[in-house]
Formats: sequence, structure tokens, C-alpha cells
Amino acid sequence: MTDPGRLFMFGVYGLKPSRSTVALFKSTGATGVLLLARNIETPAQTKAYVNELEQRLGRPLLVAIDHEGGWVLRFKSGVTPFPGNTALGRARDPKLAYAVGRQMARELAPLGIRMNLAPVLDVAVASYNPGIGIRSFGADPALAGRLGAAFIRGMQDNGVSACAKHFPGKGAATVDAHVDLPTIKLPRAAFSKTHLAPFRAACAAGVDAVMTSHVRFPAFDKELATFSSKITRDVLRGELGYDGLVVSDDLCMGAITKRWPVAEATLKCLDAGHDVLMIAHDLQGMTDAVDLLREAGAPEEQLSAADARITRLLQRRKAPAAKLAEGHALSARIAGKAVVIARRGEAALPIPAGQDTLVVIPDFREVRERFTFEGGPGGPEALVRRLGAGCAFARAPVVGLDLGSLPVLARRAKRVIFLSFEAKRFPGQAAALGLLSKTAARKTASVLIRSSWDLDLCPRPMTVVDAGGYRLVSLEAALRRVLKGRKQ
Repeated sequence: MTDPGRLFMFGVYGLKPSRSTVALFKSTGATGVLLLARNIETPAQTKAYVNELEQRLGRPLLVAIDHEGGWVLRFKSGVTPFPGNTALGRARDPKLAYAVGRQMARELAPLGIRMNLAPVLDVAVASYNPGIGIRSFGADPALAGRLGAAFIRGMQDNGVSACAKHFPGKGAATVDAHVDLPTIKLPRAAFSKTHLAPFRAACAAGVDAVMTSHVRFPAFDKELATFSSKITRDVLRGELGYDGLVVSDDLCMGAITKRWPVAEATLKCLDAGHDVLMIAHDLQGMTDAVDLLREAGAPEEQLSAADARITRLLQRRKAPAAKLAEGHALSARIAGKAVVIARRGEAALPIPAGQDTLVVIPDFREVRERFTFEGGPGGPEALVRRLGAGCAFARAPVVGLDLGSLPVLARRAKRVIFLSFEAKRFPGQAAALGLLSKTAARKTASVLIRSSWDLDLCPRPMTVVDAGGYRLVSLEAALRRVLKGRKQ
């Protein structure tokens, strides 16, 4: 009999495998470990972590990571920080998407990482989606499918399994599933034509894994996708003919935990036909879930099929070692293609560097625990100050509301460059943008570095440049377009 504990993937704590972590995996038999920023200091340390954990367990693990680029990056250094899917979408080149997947795999595989929980295949829509945004390749389903398939092939040709997400597509959600449960009320035919299309391409490309979404789709089922056999078995397995690994999204998200205990959610998830059940944060929930599934049982045919799919992906595949310099060059090339002038307002581009030009930088220190920045939370600001040498600088809050001296500095400046870090989500950024909109719109260029949808908050006289991301390569590409005297 196959132990249901085999079907679990857990997120754990610490930079080294603790005694309690080893005990957890020994007692549950869990097959996978999800590496998060809390587990990562450097690539060398990550490799040592994986090696030690597997050695102490005496078996291989399905080691996974969210390494999308753009928003979702777990490493502060030592791997290529790619600008993300929106940048690739603007480049419109499957060869570049393949190259990104190849480079990522060649950097991750030597660390013992077997699966990258990417690419995101959710199709962007006109309305603001706080959970996806620039993680999407864009609004064109066919292009998203081509780029996603190329990324998958680049990854899997070089030793790391890809995981397409978030099936059947949550690009049209208006609620972040980390916070609460979204519902997408689109007719089935319209939804399938747009949002299923990239997943069809991913399945055709032979993607090793597909992750479902914590979203309710009434056109398919009254249950959310995570708990829906109709979506997992009928649509993904049946309609799309997919026979690879089906992975749940983290069952500790608000969409789940506000309604069900984690253990109960895993049982419902298993009943829906998932092969791997992910619990990233709740240590007690992990043991409770395994105990519940062992007590409740599951059809042996389902468990053995899941076990066989997992075993296939545990086979070590070799790939050439990565050259980090090539990765950085590729990343910069994509970032350069992503910068667009979203609106030409009254502030003419390029803007001269000088003391009468004020550059307003988000205070990333306020979100240092939530997001990973290359070089730490001071990394982006250091780059901006270097590129804008000669300008005046000010910080704007991200989550706080104290604008400090910004009102006075903005009034005195002849020109203002504002780096907007998702003002639709963060109150401090909204306050800063609101101030500039009221008092300095005609002399301000707003550079959108996290959300293209911040354009909606910028008044007509304000010039708006969309960088398509906030990785350092994206910031540099945008500022080279915005600041006079910087090489185009």
C-alpha cells in the first residue's frame, strides 16, 4: 500500500535542516520540500541545505522553488535575476523565453533543485489583479502559450521540471488568493478560449507538472479549482489529455484557511485528484494532514499513480553548468525590450539630471520581510542613486503614510521622477502618487516598476513610463530611457 504521506510537499524553516525538520520528513514520508526565502542565503548554502537534508533522510526529495523572475525571486545574489514574464511578453520572442528557462535550469539544477514552480500562464485582463499583474506574459493567450511552452522546453531540456500555474487560469481574478477566495464569473466558452489556451500549449509541450488555483469558477463547478474533480479530472486530465503531475497551490493561503482547516483542505484536495499536496507554513497542519489522510485512506490506484508520477520526476537529469555572465546579459536584453512609454504627458523625456530634478524612491526597507531584492532592500536605491548621480533624492513610504519632507521637496523641484511600486496595493505609494498628482503632475514622470495598472492612478498631464518590473536590470533599463545623458 502506498503511504498518503508520500504525496506531500512541505515548506520548512531555517537555513540548515534542523532536527525537527528531519523528524517531520521521516515521520510523514513527505516527498517534496519547497524552498522559500527563509531557507536561502546563497546558492552554495542552498546546495548544502539540500544535500544535507537528503543525506540525513537517505532518500531523494522533490526539491521545488518559486523562481519566476520579476516579482517572485528567492535569491538575493548568485543567480540571474530575470525581469519576469511581462518583460518576456513585451519582447515577444519564444527564443528568449527558451533561453530564460535554460539559464534558470542550469543555475538551479546544480543546487539540487528538481522543480521550478513556473511559468505563470495566467492571461492578463484590463482589470487590476493584485495576485498576478506583471507575473503574466500579457493579454494575448496565443503569445502566452508560445512563450510558456518555450520556457518549459528550455527548463526541462536542461534538467529541471517546470510547473505551469495557476490552472485553469486566474488572470481575471480581482482578489489575491493569498488573502481571500476569488471568484471568476466568466462563461465557460469565453473562459476556455482565453484562459485555458496557454495551458493547452503547456500540456502539448510536455510540461512535467501543473498547479491548480484557489479560485472558484462557477461555469465549471461550485467548488474552487483546488477541490474540484470536474476541473482536475474532467478538464485537465480529460479535455486537455494531461497525464503529468498535478500539484496544489499552498494550502495555507487565506483563500483556504479562512474557510477550512489545513488538514481538511488536504483531504478535499486529494479527493479532487491531486498528486502533490502543498503546505508551506503551518507545521502543525502538516502532521495533522498526514494523520488525517492516513486515517481516511484513498484508493490505492490513485495513490500508486501519484507515486509513479513523483518517482519519474525524482530522477536526476544532468545539464551543462550555467555561465552567470551570460544570464545577466540575457536578462538586461529582455529588460531593455520591456520598457514602454505608457503616456506622454507634459514632462518631456529624457529628463536632465541635476539638483533641480528630484528622484523619489520607494522605501524598500518597509517591505524587506515580504520581498526579495538583489543586494537586500538597499540594493535598488543604491542603483538608482548611482544612475541618477547629480539629482536630488527622496524616499516615499510603501506601507506607511508619513510623507516626511516629500511635499516640500516636490514643490521646490523643477522636475520629478517617481518610481511607483504598486500604488494600487500599497497605501504609502498611493499617498505619494496622490500628492504628486495634485501638486506636481505636469512636471512628473512616473515610472511604473511593479504594476502596469498604476497608470489608472496617474493624471493625464503626468508622463508615465512602464518598466515592466523592479529587478535591477528593469530599473536600469527604465532610467536609461528617462534620464538625459544615459545611454539608450
